[in-house]
Amino acid sequence: MLSHGCFFAALLVYYIPKAFGKKTRFIINLHMVLGSLSVLGMLYETAMKFGTDRFLKYVGFSCVMLAIAGTGYLITKNGKPSVKWHILATLSFFAYLALIIIL
Repeated sequence: MLSHGCFFAALLVYYIPKAFGKKTRFIINLHMVLGSLSVLGMLYETAMKFGTDRFLKYVGFSCVMLAIAGTGYLITKNGKPSVKWHILATLSFFAYLALIIIL
């Protein structure tokens, strides 16, 4: 649950101030910290689900979360060219979530 809470908190912390034009370096750093906690939480939850029928679902979520974290890291190094990949990776989380719910 830590991973899901941190993931959505990271989205809210970033996009609400951005909508009002108040994006600051503090907001971006908080977004990165919450996102990192989310990835660590998801990896922990995946390890805890080892041997259960839900393990493969968690592996998929972990891969998506690692893609989000990796593209987020690329933004800090490359800047604007990596933003589209980060948005695509984030949207893939919701696509995977919908797929898991439907199946």
